[in-house]
Amino acid sequence: MQKKSNSLDHAFHNEKVCKYLNKKSEFADWVITTAFYSALHFLRGKLFPLEFGNGSRKIEIVDFDDYCIKNGTTAGKHETLSNLVGEHLPELYAHYSKLKSLSWTARYNCYEYDRDLSNHALEKLELIKNGCGYGKLTTPER
Repeated sequence: MQKKSNSLDHAFHNEKVCKYLNKKSEFADWVITTAFYSALHFLRGKLFPLEFGNGSRKIEIVDFDDYCIKNGTTAGKHETLSNLVGEHLPELYAHYSKLKSLSWTARYNCYEYDRDLSNHALEKLELIKNGCGYGKLTTPER
């Protein structure tokens, strides 16, 4: 039976994969992609649980999936998370948006990147991880 992972466990797992893949420059596209997904889970861990509503009608939203269900989200999950980050963690929005864009390009348009761009993605991940209060990454390999 598959166990549901929490966002922080998933974030740290993706971060380990990201750092492992960064040992070889030929996997820059996957470094970028795993950096994005690690950041996504750090942000989910920071955002939730979240109180939703006003006055005496507030309800606690346990996690992102619960938010999408209870909020009746019609937008895609990536857009929904971007909106939540922009609303609740605006200081991290530009970093997340950049990682999201780099990851989209790496997955669907171009997989050949140099180490400078994958290190840029790791720097964005570090800023997000620190901004969420989860500590620092080690310095990316050059």
